[in-house]
Amino acid sequence: MQVLHPFLLLLCFLLVFSATGQALAEIDPPVRIAFLTDLHYIAPSLTDYGPAFMQVITRADGKVTRYCDEIAEAFIDQVRRLNVSAVVMQGDLTFNGAIESHTALAAKLSALRQEGIPVYVIPGNHDVYNRNAARFSGTGYARVPSAASGDFARIWSDFGYSQALSRDPVSLSYTVDLSPQLRLLLIDVNTKGKIGVLREETLFWAERQLMQAQKEQRVVLAVSHQNLLLHNSLFSTGFRMEGAAKLEELYRQYGVICNISGHMHAQHIAGTNTGLPEIAVSSASVSPCQFGLLTLYKSELEYHTRLIPVDRWAAAKGSTNPELLSFPRYARDFFNAGMNRQKPVPDTEKHAQIINDYAARLNAAYFSGNLTDYSAKDPIYRLICSSLTTTSLYLKSIEPDLGRNYTTLHYTFGGSQK
Repeated sequence: MQVLHPFLLLLCFLLVFSATGQALAEIDPPVRIAFLTDLHYIAPSLTDYGPAFMQVITRADGKVTRYCDEIAEAFIDQVRRLNVSAVVMQGDLTFNGAIESHTALAAKLSALRQEGIPVYVIPGNHDVYNRNAARFSGTGYARVPSAASGDFARIWSDFGYSQALSRDPVSLSYTVDLSPQLRLLLIDVNTKGKIGVLREETLFWAERQLMQAQKEQRVVLAVSHQNLLLHNSLFSTGFRMEGAAKLEELYRQYGVICNISGHMHAQHIAGTNTGLPEIAVSSASVSPCQFGLLTLYKSELEYHTRLIPVDRWAAAKGSTNPELLSFPRYARDFFNAGMNRQKPVPDTEKHAQIINDYAARLNAAYFSGNLTDYSAKDPIYRLICSSLTTTSLYLKSIEPDLGRNYTTLHYTFGGSQK
């Protein structure tokens, strides 16, 4: 049997080591990043909070958009106290893409930049070319200009685009360094062509950025609005970006340590057993109104959620608004009201109130990311799953997550969950 020369063996080993993306630099000192997504901000100047506006948000998906301005202020106030290296907002910054909302939110977030905390953004599917951009007044509304991709890059120039190491020519994707060892790759699939579809040109650009990062021995953390991985059997079309499999393959090839996304509004983590985890951060405007805090150090990743303390912020501001002063309860009840309108069983059935209340609590737990209090053996859960309503099919889809907690993660790059 022919034996390879020791030098050739070493060369083969190095090539394999590099190609599988395992030759990662260690991150030192640590980098701490706050991730806020799906805020769905509307500028106060675009609504009088009258009947037309309240009807839209009441019939929507449980977002407490009525208080998005206060949520943003409370988040900014809290971030100042957390000693973060950066803030990243992974899309759906605005309620309906209005230029006025983008401008108002960017002005608000400038307070962090002025204190030395960089903020990096990408658009979500609500942020650009949105035909629903409107000003609400009384019982009606009027259309207002929605941001195009050029408007987005201009308004958010100081929030990633003017600092970018590289920008994709056909989308609002870009790269930026957060430390000498850590590079952020932000992928946008919402500004050109079909929303949610990864263009081949963007994929090619992303591969060039990954090759460059590998050459410079940078650790790469990826960000997107739509999901890279499948988190729920029903959350596929419209949630996972089209073309995700090709991008996932690239990320594995070049050793991307994690993808951070949003879009589905629920806190969830997938892929920890395959070497490429994805953290889907829940919506900041959906109960429990939280954000993600990610710390990277050496070759480890630590993640946990943090509540946005709107109630404490309101109290410190001297507010007398009871909804703000008891905000966690208000947001929870507002969210649960949406599920209560989609009852798994009719009110006429025996124990309908108990069953429907259980369904609302379970749904809220799923969106919060903590389902440790629930089991597939729960009698009420089994009863719900035996029916054939749309709500029941949805609750059945989360069965693999029952008993799990997705609000925290400790992960070693290329390793396994601790």
